[in-house]
Amino acid sequence: MRVRAAPFFVILGLSLAAGVGCSGSSDTNPPPPAPPPPPENFTTSTFQEGSLLILQNQTSTDTIRIGLDTAWGGSVVEVSLNGTNYVNRYDPGREVQPAFYDGNALYRECCSSTGIWGWNPVLAGDRNGHGTPTLAQAMTSGSLYTRAQPLQWNPGYADETQPGPVAGDMLVEQTVTPVSGHSHAFQLHYKFTHLGSDSHATAGQEFPAVYVNDDYSRFVYYGGTAPWTNGVVNVTQFQRLGDPGFLLYAPERWGAHVNPQNMGLTVYVPSQYPYVSGFDAPVPGGPTGAGTNYFAPFFILTIKPNFVFEGDIIVIAGDYMSARQAIYDLHQRLRATDLCSPFGAVDTPSAGSTIGGVKLVAGWALDNVSVASVEVLIDGVVAGVATYGDSRPDVANDYPNAPVDVGFSFSLDTTRYSNGSHVLNVRVTDTSGNAAMLSDVGVVVSN
Repeated sequence: MRVRAAPFFVILGLSLAAGVGCSGSSDTNPPPPAPPPPPENFTTSTFQEGSLLILQNQTSTDTIRIGLDTAWGGSVVEVSLNGTNYVNRYDPGREVQPAFYDGNALYRECCSSTGIWGWNPVLAGDRNGHGTPTLAQAMTSGSLYTRAQPLQWNPGYADETQPGPVAGDMLVEQTVTPVSGHSHAFQLHYKFTHLGSDSHATAGQEFPAVYVNDDYSRFVYYGGTAPWTNGVVNVTQFQRLGDPGFLLYAPERWGAHVNPQNMGLTVYVPSQYPYVSGFDAPVPGGPTGAGTNYFAPFFILTIKPNFVFEGDIIVIAGDYMSARQAIYDLHQRLRATDLCSPFGAVDTPSAGSTIGGVKLVAGWALDNVSVASVEVLIDGVVAGVATYGDSRPDVANDYPNAPVDVGFSFSLDTTRYSNGSHVLNVRVTDTSGNAAMLSDVGVVVSN
């Protein structure tokens, strides 16, 4: 059984029941933040076991390892504590790894899920079990490095006769190091380079996908409105794969899949949006078999020609309470750069519609910091700048704690264009210069 689904937070045309299934949060007079844990003394070593590159931290009581599989593009197949590996490595669709999506490239039902993006380079390999070749690898006494060109998850997305494997047009460089003072934590620094001359429209990217073994079905996060104050956490369990998905508001930007003893894998992504989503896929096969639990941060990118991206992920093995203390310390030490693109949707005109005269173009757009401008384009040429700030309470309902004034509108004079088919786009730029191209809207002008 292969389980790989596009993130539930694919951002266009999705109705979300935000916060469903969560419990246990409280922000009434939260206690002060816990002091950071004292720095831990540990030694770090690196070595190779077959196709695995291992970085290991050793304390007086614990052995903590992270393992990259060079047969699967360097994807993270192990984050373990004293021999217990939390990562599910059942096939190349799992692991802890990045994967990429295009808002304009849908394909048919696959892997018990609909609406998966067709352009979908996945670091570990493809749906047919082919592993992504590792192009370069290196070890120092305190770091691991890999470089790979991820395979398209569905090799036939553009040509159904293609059995694969098919290399995608992304290059992934990954450097893994220990986190100073925190023996159970590892920092994964990524550099993504788009090798193509085309563009891939705004979509939720898996940065990273996090697949853990079946025993770790409890999902822990902080979902209140007073982050970084040591508020009470939320504990929930995601819906089963195939059921309607929902977003969880997670302003501390971490999540943990744990067992009843609170042991498991915590992932912190400083630059993500304050949301996470996931699913559970319990099936027979034991704790390390086909059954899995999944989550991913809400991370939005638009991948254009000459696109280069660098960002960091922290993975932490063990109990989530100690992991949260480490994250509080790292929150002070790691600068959260604004890396994400804005996102949104065009509500009118609808795709395939016939328009004439002066036509209203309207929709909504969000950013993790602030939207600077919204431009309307016809066939790639700017038609004008939209007004931004219209009230859209429906968007705020779907994205908890989002501002209400996120709507945009523009009066498009269609008489400036020839009768016939055209492509309407909306480009949203934030105050950090990150630009998003929302999905294409094909229209027919008739005047």
